[in-house]
Amino acid sequence: MFNTDARLCGRIKTYPEDFVVEEVWNERVYRTDVSFINNFRNRFSIMLKKKQDYLHFTLVKRNWNTIKAIRHIAKRLHVSLKRFGYSGNKDKRAITAQRVSAWKIDEKRLRSLKISDLWIKDMEYSKNRINLGEALGNRFTIVIREIPMSKSQINVKIKKFDELASNEGIPNFFGPQRIGRSGDNVKIGQAILNGDLKLATDHLLLKIEPYLKEGDAQKVPDIFWPEKAVYLHLKSHPNDHAGALRRIPKKLLRIFTHSVQSQKFNDKLKDAILKGNVPEKIQVQGFKINKMPELSTRTISRKSYIFAKEFKIMKVEDEIAKIQFILDKGQYATTFISYLIELT
Repeated sequence: MFNTDARLCGRIKTYPEDFVVEEVWNERVYRTDVSFINNFRNRFSIMLKKKQDYLHFTLVKRNWNTIKAIRHIAKRLHVSLKRFGYSGNKDKRAITAQRVSAWKIDEKRLRSLKISDLWIKDMEYSKNRINLGEALGNRFTIVIREIPMSKSQINVKIKKFDELASNEGIPNFFGPQRIGRSGDNVKIGQAILNGDLKLATDHLLLKIEPYLKEGDAQKVPDIFWPEKAVYLHLKSHPNDHAGALRRIPKKLLRIFTHSVQSQKFNDKLKDAILKGNVPEKIQVQGFKINKMPELSTRTISRKSYIFAKEFKIMKVEDEIAKIQFILDKGQYATTFISYLIELT
């Protein structure tokens, strides 16, 4: 469908500000703007509202992944991570805005938190928790740098891409955020599915093996906190592999079993494209996991192609471009723009 020669060469995510993700709910985009005026107005408007069990707020973050950010907030408030709900994970190396719900958390305590590169705004009360998949989608604003072309050449290629993407669509493959780099998540998920929980933990701990060889778990960087938690549990309980895996929050742990389904979807879509007979949607059966039933999955039905909404060329200069578009929930911006940019 897309000729490799038609792609741009360039870089994304040179800075977190180059990749902005803003959650879309019921036609409203929750923005990353954290201006004082908006927060000032919200502070007084919520005082006039009747308190309810759930406090909804927009979490704006820079260079944090979602789980780690909410985990840190929960720790600072001295409450369980289970009190918080959200619709989906957002990129780490980015600036993102997403809705989060907190059960029976005082608005003033939450607002008083001061955490570097995390902001809380747009508070309102609700009777309902926010659950995975409830948002409509995300708006992406992406800066592409180091493009070895002039302004006019870049414009031509982006406009051509927009035309092709609008008419034909982009194959809706799951990206590395779900599959894992080199399929790491799939290996762990398949081991869990097969009931071999030892193999699952072995695969998981490969990420921190270089640090463990030094004999000090405290040297493991904080980015690997789930792997560290698994390691420390196994150190005390060598044969409790299910317990070790359960040291990881369930929402994060489910990524591994969902990645197996995601890989099956990718394989089905690739095969359909090669055969030239692609259905509107592709279905992948769910599966049960007897040893860890909470990680069982449901059957999924997913669109075969991405059709971005409101695609805009925000700015083009020599060697740089800024674009914006909206994708439905579960669709990956990195998958979409991989047909525009050949990353250097």
